[in-house]
Amino acid sequence: MKTTRTLATVLLAAFLVLGPVAALGATSTMTLQTNASSYSSGQSVTVSGTITPAPTIASAVVVTTSGPNGVADTGTAAVQTGTGTFSYTFVAGGSMYWATGGTFTITGMWGAQGNTATATTTFTYAAGGTGGGGVTTVTTTVVNTVTTVSIATVTQTVASSDAAALTSIQTSLAGITSSISVLTSGFGTINTAIQGMTTTVSGLTSSINTISTGVTGITNTLATLSTGLNSLNTFGTQLTSLTNAVNTNQTYVLVVAALAAITLVLELAILVRKLS
Repeated sequence: MKTTRTLATVLLAAFLVLGPVAALGATSTMTLQTNASSYSSGQSVTVSGTITPAPTIASAVVVTTSGPNGVADTGTAAVQTGTGTFSYTFVAGGSMYWATGGTFTITGMWGAQGNTATATTTFTYAAGGTGGGGVTTVTTTVVNTVTTVSIATVTQTVASSDAAALTSIQTSLAGITSSISVLTSGFGTINTAIQGMTTTVSGLTSSINTISTGVTGITNTLATLSTGLNSLNTFGTQLTSLTNAVNTNQTYVLVVAALAAITLVLELAILVRKLS
């Protein structure tokens, strides 16, 4: 079972590393309970629970049991799609981690489809009795087992257990990978949207620059027109001066003409007088 524990530890580490990423998805809940509140050495402990909402893909719960001497048992329980239920059974005692009685804590950890859930429960354990929990008892149990079960059968059983655990772990990792793929796809969509917004803003900036150039051209045209109007005002003043000058010249011509007429009349009068 050392191989099973190692694989489960790797999975647990993967959950701890990838858990924050998967937590970006929806939140799930887990219930966790045992079939009894206390056990003694050699008794079977059944851990069960439910994941809500139920997953729609294959996944597994990592079940870890810890006591006063450390981690006493680690395994995985497949979660039923559609219902979210799971169950895991192990035997209390059988190793040095069960040598001391007291309160043991069971922790369940699950992650799939971008969701995670954890739960804990406790039970009391009485050391001693059949199965012992100590090194001596383990040795005796193994010897007795070998007398009735062949070494090949034991090897096959351990290999099957490891294979089942490995399959469950691979399934859980596949679920985590799927969640990461979903997140990556979401980030890609967001990035595409940001690029589209950047293009739109660039277009608006270009349009604003074009409008600004047009406004500048209109301003220059108005300045030119203003200069022209000022020139027209100057031309009007000049025209007024010319009109005044023409009027003055006309008056002068009329006076000269009048004096010439008077002179002519006087000369005619003088001539008539002489003739008479």
